[in-house]
Amino acid sequence: MTGKRVIGERLKELRLERGLTVKELAERAGVSQSYVYAVEAGTRGSQVDKLVRIAKALGVDLSTLIGEGGN
Repeated sequence: MTGKRVIGERLKELRLERGLTVKELAERAGVSQSYVYAVEAGTRGSQVDKLVRIAKALGVDLSTLIGEGGN
C-alpha cells in the first residue's frame, strides 16, 4: 500500500470518527472539498501545510493523521 493510500484511509477514518462530512472538514481546515476527496482516495499527493491544517481541524497531531501516532 502506498503512503498516499495510507494517509487517505487514516484521514477518512478520523473524519468519520468525528462525525464530519468532507464539506465540514474542508471548511474547518481551510482547504477545498475536492482536495479532501482526492487525499482520501489516494489520488493526490498531500501537501504538508494542508495536512497540518487538516490534522488541526480533526484535533490530532500530524503524526496521528499519517499513521505514526497513538491517538
